[in-house]
Amino acid sequence: MTLWFKLQQAWCNNAYNTFKDYDSYLILVYLINTVFQKYSDRFQYLSYTEFYEKNELLIDKINLIEISKELNIPKETIRRKVNFLQNQNIIYRKGKSIFFNRKITELQRPANSKKFMASFLEKTSQILAKEPWFGRGYSKEEIEVFIDKYFTICWQHWFRLQIPFLVRHRSFYGDLETWNVWGAIGISQFTDYSKQVKNRVVEDPRTYADLYLHLLRHTPKNGINASSISEISTIPRATVIRKLKYLLKQKLITKNKKLEYMLLPSPKNIKSFEENYMHNQKHKAGFVTTIFDLMKNSSFKVE
Repeated sequence: MTLWFKLQQAWCNNAYNTFKDYDSYLILVYLINTVFQKYSDRFQYLSYTEFYEKNELLIDKINLIEISKELNIPKETIRRKVNFLQNQNIIYRKGKSIFFNRKITELQRPANSKKFMASFLEKTSQILAKEPWFGRGYSKEEIEVFIDKYFTICWQHWFRLQIPFLVRHRSFYGDLETWNVWGAIGISQFTDYSKQVKNRVVEDPRTYADLYLHLLRHTPKNGINASSISEISTIPRATVIRKLKYLLKQKLITKNKKLEYMLLPSPKNIKSFEENYMHNQKHKAGFVTTIFDLMKNSSFKVE
């Protein structure tokens, strides 16, 4: 979980820093994923270098209603954000077709996320390698080389996990900035909690659901203040304070006398939290399965 949090934090910070607006970035990666899908449909897979060296990438068309439905964002908001991407010369029309221009290389090149993903998958493979059916584990170097070589297919599966993951949290918290502020508090609390349970290994899958409940009931020695949350999330402090007030009002977090924030031990909708946690675990397992299946059982090989 620690490596998963690092991966999510690196990816989300890059997403926010691109436009200072999560929704615009979410629409951007949705459109990029349609490009990945077109390559996949033609059984064409590009490496990391090949993909980002292209001068332009064909999107073909943009269906605002479809994007609105998939991302659970109002159609008018989608229209406004797509116009923003056009005004920034990130996407442009040529005849009846729509393209990404070379600027996408600067905005969406996931160099850091790729490294964090390789570390997360390395640790996962080490755990799975204890099971006889899995076979050997992989080093992060091997994993990153594989992702580099078969980038469009690997990142397509990452987006298949990540886009619905973000949509669920956007719907639950109202916006992704609020979720990221809550997440910074959760990661701080998890870091403190994990020190206590570092050498305790959970073997029974039926008890996995307890992790979130144990985390909520854990009282850390210190919480995290608004300035630290702003520094970690890269969201301006004034915005962070506004989101913290909302989370306090919704009884999702609590505050101590030192103005440090912690997760509320028993939020009113704890059942929804637990269900969402298990839902995310299921989809994360599907992503891990797909990547390792490609590495072990497909014709994709790294020399």
